[in-house]
Amino acid sequence: MTTDIPWDPSRKEFNPVSMCITHQGGMQFSAKTSTGFTIPIDAHAHLGGGGMIPNPIDYLFTSLGGCIGVKILLDLKDKGFVPEMLIIETHATRIQDLPATFDTVHHIITLKGSFDEETIARTLDRTMTLLCPVAVIFGKTSKMTWEFRLL
Repeated sequence: MTTDIPWDPSRKEFNPVSMCITHQGGMQFSAKTSTGFTIPIDAHAHLGGGGMIPNPIDYLFTSLGGCIGVKILLDLKDKGFVPEMLIIETHATRIQDLPATFDTVHHIITLKGSFDEETIARTLDRTMTLLCPVAVIFGKTSKMTWEFRLL
């Protein structure tokens, strides 16, 4: 597998990331992105949060699934494919000790479209190990696996 990135330079993501997190009271915070978005954050209910807005782990896995989805679409588009449907399910188990991280992370990717299993397998391998920085981080800190289903 090649690690060359054949994309147009405008699609390469090598810029620094900046964000400002501000305590809002109680166990709530707000994150302001460098692009001006404000993201509400609350602690999980068992940690004193209200349970009405996402907690950091919710956002962590949202980022993981979103990054995987974007990179799958881009890689397939580069190969001339556009899926009719793409669903990413993620299931993770936590290490029952410190450091507080994840033991296993498993993804089930369901796609519908005109492509073959070999194309999807290559796309997912590149996505999970090279193209999606969030997945690459998870892969270095947990046992991350994936499977796909074509409809």
